[in-house]
Amino acid sequence: MKSLPESVLTPQPPQNLSAVLLAFAASLDRERIQWGELDQLLGDRSFGFLLLLFALPNSIPFVGIPGVSTVTGIVLIVIALQMIAGLRRLYLPASIQQRSFSGKGFKKLIQRAAPWLAKLERGLKPRWPWLTSPRAERWLGGVCLLLALLLILPIPFGNFFPGFAVVLLALGLIEKDGVFIAAGLAMTIISVIALGGLVWTIITGALLFLQQLAG
Repeated sequence: MKSLPESVLTPQPPQNLSAVLLAFAASLDRERIQWGELDQLLGDRSFGFLLLLFALPNSIPFVGIPGVSTVTGIVLIVIALQMIAGLRRLYLPASIQQRSFSGKGFKKLIQRAAPWLAKLERGLKPRWPWLTSPRAERWLGGVCLLLALLLILPIPFGNFFPGFAVVLLALGLIEKDGVFIAAGLAMTIISVIALGGLVWTIITGALLFLQQLAG
């Protein structure tokens, strides 16, 4: 696995996630990035970061790629299960660490998302530690698992609410901010109600349509 640039690995004063990601993206000079490099960069923030990374395409309106919610939802399930298991860092087998993805695509996503993240980060600060403790993180893994399952559902325009809920939870985990965790939990409830109502409407409409055909 390739090593990160020395300037990135040298201990620095704590920075907001958007600044860390922008600096990392600016330091890249190759077409492909290995998954292990991201884990190396973020250390004990890897769970929150990867939750954020895979939730962003579902929560930003201009990233409307067909099927993206299913793909990202599956990855989020893997992350959530490791959180439930109580792992302190994301476990990536060597075969996955050595897999790579587009550096150009990563830069594009970060450059578009960073200004939006920076605005959210202005309100971030460590507080309500009972919502960011190791025990709480295991429960939050269960919440993220539910949201990931909602993302996989083939519901038109149904990915925004659960995607945004994961973004809020991820930011809260990264910066140890229980207020953002609470906001993510509230958005989770909204997601379940909204998608449940949408599914009920679709099913009811389909049944009425079938009854009319049968009549």
